[in-house]
Amino acid sequence: MTIVRALRPEDLAAVARIEGESQSPWSQLSLRRELEAGQGGRLVAEASALGIIGWCCCRGIWPEAELLKIAVSEKQRKKGIGSLLLAHLLNDLQGQGYSTLFLEVRARNTEARSFYKRHGFCQVGTRSNYYSDPPDDALILQRDID
Repeated sequence: MTIVRALRPEDLAAVARIEGESQSPWSQLSLRRELEAGQGGRLVAEASALGIIGWCCCRGIWPEAELLKIAVSEKQRKKGIGSLLLAHLLNDLQGQGYSTLFLEVRARNTEARSFYKRHGFCQVGTRSNYYSDPPDDALILQRDID
């Protein structure tokens, strides 16, 4: 059984391991700073036998929010964990009165782009040469929350 709950300080080591398996990983310092940030939401997906298997975070500038990260453990991908996290995040944001969720995704990350398209996001812009290591453009995606 998988539950979704708020990120806690004791979760940072597990989240850092997941980040190590992800494209554009966040550092331990970035994770700690995100946990301490005020506005927005930070969630983890936790499986009873496996521990933390995914996480996501967003920042809010009401009435808009920006999804900063959604990542799932490599062995748990394609099992609906990302969708579960996103659904909980959208529900939380809707409950707080947010109207729109934005995100940036690597143009070459076709898997992530497909995921977001399935969840109702559409492209509204491009940031040329936004990413490094490897270089890539960022596609700006948007979805209404309600």
